[in-house]
Amino acid sequence: MDDLSGVAFKIRNFKCFGEEEQGFDQIKPVNIIIGRNNSGKSTLLDLIDYVTKNKFDFPRELWHNGKKPEIIAQTLLDESLLKRVFPEGTRGGGIPGSSHWEFGRKLIGTKFSWQLNANQDQRFIKIGDCVDGTRPLDSVHNSNKYIQDISKGMKNPFWGKQFKIINAERNIVPEGDNKNDLEVHGDGRGVTNIIQNFINKAGRSSELVEIKLLNELNSIFNPDANFTDIVCQQLEDNKWEIYLEEEGKGRIPLSQSGSGLKTIIIVLVYIHLLPVVMAKDLSEFVFGFEELENNLHPALLRRLLYYLKEQALSNGCLFFLTTHSNVEIDLFSKSDDAQIIHVTHNGAQAYCRKVQTYIDNKGILDDLDVRASDLLQSNGIIWVEGPSDRIYLNRWIDIWSNGELKEGHHYQCVFYGGRLLSHLSSKDPNLVEDGVSILEVNRNSILLIDSDKRNKQTHLNKTKKRIIKEIQDMGGTAWVTKGKEVENYIPAEAISKWLNLGNVTQVNQYENFFEYLGKIKQGFGKKYASKKPLLAEEISPYLTKDNVSDVLDLADRVNDICEVINKWNQ
Repeated sequence: MDDLSGVAFKIRNFKCFGEEEQGFDQIKPVNIIIGRNNSGKSTLLDLIDYVTKNKFDFPRELWHNGKKPEIIAQTLLDESLLKRVFPEGTRGGGIPGSSHWEFGRKLIGTKFSWQLNANQDQRFIKIGDCVDGTRPLDSVHNSNKYIQDISKGMKNPFWGKQFKIINAERNIVPEGDNKNDLEVHGDGRGVTNIIQNFINKAGRSSELVEIKLLNELNSIFNPDANFTDIVCQQLEDNKWEIYLEEEGKGRIPLSQSGSGLKTIIIVLVYIHLLPVVMAKDLSEFVFGFEELENNLHPALLRRLLYYLKEQALSNGCLFFLTTHSNVEIDLFSKSDDAQIIHVTHNGAQAYCRKVQTYIDNKGILDDLDVRASDLLQSNGIIWVEGPSDRIYLNRWIDIWSNGELKEGHHYQCVFYGGRLLSHLSSKDPNLVEDGVSILEVNRNSILLIDSDKRNKQTHLNKTKKRIIKEIQDMGGTAWVTKGKEVENYIPAEAISKWLNLGNVTQVNQYENFFEYLGKIKQGFGKKYASKKPLLAEEISPYLTKDNVSDVLDLADRVNDICEVINKWNQ
């Protein structure tokens, strides 16, 4: 699929959306749409449906307050279009410079907005500043002509894509044979027929179901289940039934299986069979999946979502997922390849915004009524003092696991904050009186704690000693930094590359890191002492296995952490 990262789609006066443009400021491989019931989540999927079909004859009952809907697109001007409007061999006509192209090339990368469902001479909405901040068209006397030419040359970036939806209510049931119609519907109708045809009909690849689809199913269900075979058998009423054979359970009809298993099979049919039937590459597909979390255990849901993300990145298809699940927020909120769109409704009309800040996230969690008990479903919890510790730890785990262990998929990081530690306990919940039991959140726990030692003789305080003993007694892991703080693990080589300096000395084991940093570059210690997460973000790319392995006990501790996380995930 073409790169759509610079594309925006908005709509106004459509169903629950009013005069203000609402929609997507950009398109990501995975797009999560979240909000309360009847807030307008499905309306955003309708927007994608319309733009892929390039049909904008909206029924009047879908208009908002009697006003006709408008779809607004925005993209970045590229060289191919601009060369058609400003040819290289043309000059004059009010365009300054030696040729039109000398002028037109300045507009490359400029944001351009137009209305998709408008007459060609009425499409233009606005043009932004050029990359260098200038607006060269403002100085052209007949600029409207060139703007209209650009507008007429604009094409719908989604036109021709195949939009396929899975409804929130779905099922797989026995079906009759229809080899001439292999269409699959959003409620699950057609799934049995298409699988049966692939298995039984000459000219269809049975291996695509019996090997490929089965292997993909097992990759998602592992370690909860392992299916050894998938077959279709004809019932007495001549309808066909899908059967899955599972180790230790024999052959089970799919119609009598759980809805979670059916959901995953529907998803796999959409990804692996529909493209073959339609003779389209997977990169040409846009999928809208509603509430995949229905009847799926959070751990299984995480594996399914991770699978969808990998499909998007490796094959170029797009996913738009509506959800009520905080699991999807945990998995995708920190991913550069995903975005979360929060839809709200004030009783009169709906609004949507991309989640970018803590305040936005808090609003979502309020809507979802998330409680601490939701973390019980995570494979394991790593307690860290704050955001900067999380950034470093995730980087180290990524390095040592060769990118295989991911936060949100294999573990969760939870902030405890320095003083909160005194209120935590790992004792049995029934025995805790004054503290908050870590076991109430998740039995699998790791705690990363700054020693705060200023020299070798400094002792750990009583709170830290207590929590370390309690976690070790329950079989958990406590990592007390060998240096003063987590920042004391930062290698000199990383600092040197970050600041583009020559050789710098390694921070001392018990030295105040930010005083050390201030000595290396004036003012930086004071600047980053209050911006620890910013420092972690900037310096993490320079951390490598080679330059951190010899810093204190880091290599041994991170290796231990990775082994523990692998055990959590079997």
